[in-house]
Amino acid sequence: MSLGNLSMASTRPAVTLRLTNQLRDKVLRSGVNTHVVEFSRLTFSPTFPAVVELKLTAEQAQDLLEQLHPKGPGLKTFTADQPWEQEKKLAPITTSSPAIDSLFGGVNGIPAGKITEICGLPGSGKTQLGMQLSINAQMPRSMGGAGGSSIYIGTKPPLTSVDLMRGIQYCRVHSPVELIAMVRILGVILQEHPNIKLVVVDSISFLFRSNFSDTRMRTKLVASLGRQLADYARQYNLAVVVMNQMTTTIDAHATGRREVDPLDNNVHPALGDTWGNICTYRIRLYDRGGGHGQRYARLFKSPTMQGQTVAFHIGPNGISDIVDPEPARVAEGGARYVDDDDIDFDHGSTQSMLFWDDLDAS
Repeated sequence: MSLGNLSMASTRPAVTLRLTNQLRDKVLRSGVNTHVVEFSRLTFSPTFPAVVELKLTAEQAQDLLEQLHPKGPGLKTFTADQPWEQEKKLAPITTSSPAIDSLFGGVNGIPAGKITEICGLPGSGKTQLGMQLSINAQMPRSMGGAGGSSIYIGTKPPLTSVDLMRGIQYCRVHSPVELIAMVRILGVILQEHPNIKLVVVDSISFLFRSNFSDTRMRTKLVASLGRQLADYARQYNLAVVVMNQMTTTIDAHATGRREVDPLDNNVHPALGDTWGNICTYRIRLYDRGGGHGQRYARLFKSPTMQGQTVAFHIGPNGISDIVDPEPARVAEGGARYVDDDDIDFDHGSTQSMLFWDDLDAS
């Protein structure tokens, strides 16, 4: 057994090596260095091999070799503009509303490689937007799609027919444990199905808000889920869209019962700032009330765009822009700006084991 692959003139503290106590003691007591393992000293030499120097068995030498020189690619370097050039090659997924698409700047749709949060009160259109994106992901790139399939992880029963779900891999989870398990095996699924271009989680907060009294543990688990989803988005160049609910902070000085104003500073997305920092884009949906399917989308977090609000419509044919014969102030990219002060907001009414099911009609 030799350590011939270890030829880097570098150092690493021996205590940081994940070795057995016996092997770590041998390394620390050896003549290599009691504080630092010197890679250059651990090079195979016919006259003085490291195996003899440390008095290692073949198994111990292999263990040490894997620790000091793990298999796989080393540290890669790149220029600052390379990630941006790579992002421009990824296919965004249109929402079917040019106004909403324009909230993402020049991307013109939900960007791949990042997490986008869609939050809002019940009835604001979160699930409708998630289903629209799942359908649009199947369209060719020339039509604003990604030319692939999607995974829809739902915490509530599906709201569409089998025909509508064609091409969408649907998974229903009933508890935080099942959601965590689903996200963990998602990497294997994505590796086996490279055609998947979109992952939707509807919603991230539904199960955790009703099943967790320990807020610290909830924050830790949700952050772990978010980091895993962000890693999947980057690694597999897919779009991740996560629905989130709203929560209200009680005002100690408020008296009496009042209507919930979606723009009130006391009404904000659930799960706190830890979760919010994981999301690259955050959009809040509002229901205007009074019917007619009119909604509003407000961008309040973006690395490239300033906060703005646009109007859209939910109808029998899905999501679309508002058809307004009156002239409107149009932003770059086609977004119709709406002043928040001019909107009369209201909100609508609310409405066992993990399974993986392809809902293609048979």
